[in-house]
Amino acid sequence: MKRSKLMKKLNPTIKFFIVMVISAFIGGLLGGIIIHGEDAIIQSLINFQTFMIDNNLLIQLSTLGLCALLILILYFSAKLKLKRLEENDDLLFDQIDHQLGFLIPFISVTMIFGFCLFGITVTNSLKDFKLLGLIIFLVNMAFTLIMTILTIKLTKILYPNKKGNPLDFNFDKEWLKSCDEAEKFVIYKASYRCYQLMNFVYCGVVTLCLLISIAVNIGIFPYLLIGFLWITQTLIYSVTANRFQHGQLDNVR
Repeated sequence: MKRSKLMKKLNPTIKFFIVMVISAFIGGLLGGIIIHGEDAIIQSLINFQTFMIDNNLLIQLSTLGLCALLILILYFSAKLKLKRLEENDDLLFDQIDHQLGFLIPFISVTMIFGFCLFGITVTNSLKDFKLLGLIIFLVNMAFTLIMTILTIKLTKILYPNKKGNPLDFNFDKEWLKSCDEAEKFVIYKASYRCYQLMNFVYCGVVTLCLLISIAVNIGIFPYLLIGFLWITQTLIYSVTANRFQHGQLDNVR
């Protein structure tokens, strides 16, 4: 029994060191590959950057246009299904719920993608300013905002107890207050899962920057930006959790 308990205690430690050794080996291997293929990697990065800058407007029009088309198809499909929804049709209700549950984050991703592509436009604006890039960005922002409002209105029709105006700064609080306990549990669990995964993402991005910096001088700003975001997330989570624990925040905030 004692030996079995000892093995159980040692197993996590052994696994941890095995993972560390494997990670160090992979990191060293990738570092060696990067050093020996430095010229090819630098040229590939330059080619990729040149391609993104030279074709930025075309990429914006095609990708954001495709996303907008998919959003419209999903929205009007959900709207038509909602009109056909009867009181006891649980199957159709679940279909609409899943469709709206996918549509809202997809709209957010489209908006974020628009920001990223516009950032590339701004990067090249000092050399070659193109008004079309700004117009595409503003149209995408207006479109995603309007579709977010319309999608939330559909959700409120599906769930009449939901409250909140998307244009109100307190929308998140009002929406959360109108959720039942099961919905709040899902939101809290998903938030913690996101916090856990983002720690791995930040660690992975820092590692990627370290590997790239072997071949290319990327400067200090990527590390400062990642560090700022990582520390901000950790502090917000820790402070908020501490305030919840000591009753300084109510359960719906």
